[in-house]
Amino acid sequence: MRVNSGDLIRAARGPLLLIVLGLLFVAEYWGQLPFYRTWPALLIVYGLLLLLEHLAPDSHKPAGGSL
Repeated sequence: MRVNSGDLIRAARGPLLLIVLGLLFVAEYWGQLPFYRTWPALLIVYGLLLLLEHLAPDSHKPAGGSL
């Protein structure tokens, strides 16, 4: 079974978003940044992961351009 990088990024998306969410809550707890000002970071990370997934080579598609 082959795993391509798009599948790897898709599998890591949830855990990475939870890590970022936890870091944002820690930053609020320590009094550094309020959550209402940092939540857009979740959208930015999600968008970057989607972009990386889209740009990753897909090993499931055939190499030829046949229709």
